[in-house]
Amino acid sequence: MVTYEQACDIALSGFNGAVLSDAFVYSGGWVFNIQSHGWTEDEPRNRFGVSVIVHKSDGEWKYFNVGNPEFLDVLGIMKRIALPDKYAAMIRPKHAG
Repeated sequence: MVTYEQACDIALSGFNGAVLSDAFVYSGGWVFNIQSHGWTEDEPRNRFGVSVIVHKSDGEWKYFNVGNPEFLDVLGIMKRIALPDKYAAMIRPKHAG
């Protein structure tokens, strides 16, 4: 069984230098939106960026998009959750000004 923090690590493992911008939970795991390393919290999220799903049972991750057979089922039931402090701290603060 994979923990939430382990799932965060797994989600970022294939995207060197990227940050998590959003996290969602559903009964079978988590969905994460991933942004480039230079992204700041006041910038719009990349609507066409990468989203991944990580399964609680085995830690397997897959892209979360319309090509994933789980997409429509999970999309309707996932709930937004806060990122763990470690990952929230990776997001650059808002632009000054």
